[in-house]
Amino acid sequence: MLQTIEVEIDSDGRVHPLEPLPYILSGRAYLTLLPPPNETLSLANKHGSAAQALELLASERYAQRPRTDVDEVQPRIEALRNDWGER
Repeated sequence: MLQTIEVEIDSDGRVHPLEPLPYILSGRAYLTLLPPPNETLSLANKHGSAAQALELLASERYAQRPRTDVDEVQPRIEALRNDWGER
């Protein structure tokens, strides 16, 4: 089973978990490098935030958005799926 834990990497390249681990880890892992914390805040402000998304979902503008009939969309989806399979 895959498990994700948050770690910090020091200047010597050593990995330090940010929370206690329930058991000793050994084996292989993939490492995803995240931007530094100060860059993370600027990215959130640039691309929006969860609070802004929730505000949009609760807005009158969102409630009044145009809606498409499901019976119209379903045949279009099927046609695209079938078209992709034929190539």
